[in-house]
Amino acid sequence: MKVIYTDSLVIGGGLAGLRVAIASMQRGLDTIVLSLVPAKRSHSAAAQGGMQASLGATIKGDGDDEEVHFADTVKGSDWGCDQDVARMFVNTSPKAIRQLSAWGVPWSRVRRGDREVVINGEKVTITEKDEAHGLITARDFGGTKKWRTCYTSDGAGHTMLYAMDNKAIQMGIPVHERKEAIALIHEDAVCYGAIVRDLITGELIAYVAKATTIATGGYGRLYAISTNAVISEGIGNAIALETGIASLGNMEAVQFHPTAIVPVGILTTEGCRGDGGLLLDKDG
Repeated sequence: MKVIYTDSLVIGGGLAGLRVAIASMQRGLDTIVLSLVPAKRSHSAAAQGGMQASLGATIKGDGDDEEVHFADTVKGSDWGCDQDVARMFVNTSPKAIRQLSAWGVPWSRVRRGDREVVINGEKVTITEKDEAHGLITARDFGGTKKWRTCYTSDGAGHTMLYAMDNKAIQMGIPVHERKEAIALIHEDAVCYGAIVRDLITGELIAYVAKATTIATGGYGRLYAISTNAVISEGIGNAIALETGIASLGNMEAVQFHPTAIVPVGILTTEGCRGDGGLLLDKDG
């Protein structure tokens, strides 16, 4: 069997996997990314809505900060979230948004003066401040006190993934595509890499690493109706669970979004909720 050695092995070539690989490389570690598809075709590209950060540039986000964002996040989870993780997220997201901007994400920007928006299903005119002109704007995604969803038109995932992959290419991070991790190599509760199948030749390859990160994304394909790509099948979760050591957390909190219209599977964007849309069951 062919054996490949590296310091840091990242399973998954989407936004999360590429971001981990960039951080590993910046710390001087040899890093390899495994991906079922070319990185720019990862399912992260399908995300339309945006990413939340308390930048507070738009008039409807005025006064927003990390504490307000944290309170919204905890309340939105019905106090079920890991508050340490929520705190880390709200503290990091403004920095991440600006870093992505420096890496080439063309975030939509505030334009001074009047503009028409939809609030609770009604058209309303709001006036943006002159001094905010050109700053990263935000829109409402529902359930938050302030508008804080940063976006690039309706293709936030696409632009973020392309910028992230371009950064990885710039840093010379190798992405081994058309590769599927089918088992983890582990002994005495320590992971040493993964057994990987080449999807073109069928060859099995052992990737031996000092650190292994599973960043294989969601698993919406477990459901009959989903807008997820066919590669979103939960293989990363499965190989972790098969070790008998790793556990999956908060399985009761599987996110029922993207919302697919039954039976055709067309996406209902999260923006519908921000514009006042209601999600009702069959009994209304």
